Amino acid sequence: MPLTLRRIPVDLKPANYLMDSRLQRAVELAIALDKPLLVSGEPGTGKTQLARHVASVLAEQTRGAQAAFLPEPIEFYTKSTASASDLFYSYDAVSHFRSKEQTDTSAFMDFTALGRARVLAHGRQSESLQVPRIQPLLDRCAGLADGPRSSVVLIDEVDKAPREFPNDLLNEMESGEFRIRELNFSLKKAQNDARVVVILTSNFEKSLPNAFLRRCVFYHIPFPDDQQLLAIVDLRLGLSQSPAVREALRRFRAFRDQAKQSSARVPSTAEFLDWLRVLNADGLLTNGSFPPDFTHANRPLYESSLVVLQKDGLSADRTNPLLA
Repeated sequence: MPLTLRRIPVDLKPANYLMDSRLQRAVELAIALDKPLLVSGEPGTGKTQLARHVASVLAEQTRGAQAAFLPEPIEFYTKSTASASDLFYSYDAVSHFRSKEQTDTSAFMDFTALGRARVLAHGRQSESLQVPRIQPLLDRCAGLADGPRSSVVLIDEVDKAPREFPNDLLNEMESGEFRIRELNFSLKKAQNDARVVVILTSNFEKSLPNAFLRRCVFYHIPFPDDQQLLAIVDLRLGLSQSPAVREALRRFRAFRDQAKQSSARVPSTAEFLDWLRVLNADGLLTNGSFPPDFTHANRPLYESSLVVLQKDGLSADRTNPLLA
């Protein structure tokens, strides 16, 4: 049997991110205090999307101004093997060792997330960057302009890194200075109007050092209430708050509550939105009653959509709120 090939659109436009007043206040305080913002919350609550929204808003606000913000964040996805230096620059020592022709160390290096942001904050014409040995890195530094640029840096899932990672960042977080040891080069924080807004996300799979937490502004994104979820549905999917959408939300909320009580995996906001996308694409939110009753021809279509939410074998009988 041939497979059906189709695309169900996913709207990830930064402008359609819902940032409530408390989260906005946390962002503004982090910027004002020049401290990183550490954001926690359930997977799928929009922690990563926050950085993209903030970058988009700040770019629009500062368009045409000196040291305007980049429209997208500079992103760093933390790995379990990450070291603090990886946040500032990369060095391919293996390729350098194997190279028979190239002996220039800088040819095997690039600025990464926070290092790139610090360089952009200076601008190419900055006296601090007039160092011959780093010019190859500057030539490869995306977005580098003659004058300073501001940026948002996303450090995603910082809790994945070894414990030494946040500890080794303490000095750089306060001083804004970093060093490329292999080139004997140090760059101090730019003394101009450019800003580097750092947003870190954490699922708190393991605890972070207290000394690190003390240097951050912290905000936990709670799971949205019903009105917030409906507002997110409006923004992301453009679906009106119809009876079908409200019934889908009621069943989803009951399913979440049941999953919590049984210690099963709890579905996220992102999965709820994906489920609604599938339901909408299949016409199940607009054609007839929702959900289709057990004798309706569309009932199998509805039940098959539940794979988006139900991922750990939670009851498939009629005690499941999604099936009742």
